[in-house]
Amino acid sequence: MKLIQSIILAGFAAAAVCSCRNNSSCDTVEAAEPEVISAIRLNVFYTLKDGVNVDEVKAIADSLVAASREDAGCISYDFLESTTTPGEYMIVETWENDSLLDIHSNAPHFVKYVPQLQELGTMTLQRFAVTD
Repeated sequence: MKLIQSIILAGFAAAAVCSCRNNSSCDTVEAAEPEVISAIRLNVFYTLKDGVNVDEVKAIADSLVAASREDAGCISYDFLESTTTPGEYMIVETWENDSLLDIHSNAPHFVKYVPQLQELGTMTLQRFAVTD
């Protein structure tokens, strides 16, 4: 599988390849194979606000991770700490598809813990589509 950053959140159109003679109109059109999304990957960069208790953040993140790993469609879910920059973390999530990610985004644990983390730090999201 290759990892391709996806700007388009839903759907891919097949590209058409035209075979023409003497610069005339097309005689044949072949549809290229559309890329199939096999998973959704989110990287959430998280920076603590000044004066925030790190242990409090880790406790909230641990609860979010434990509950999220139980969600349908969760392939992986981790909260990682930077080894080079104090106060920098990353949430790395991989989901089977957008529908299951949407369900996760509305789950009770998500709506409880994510706003708590947002109060204690800032989040920047990167979204990727994993394709075959």
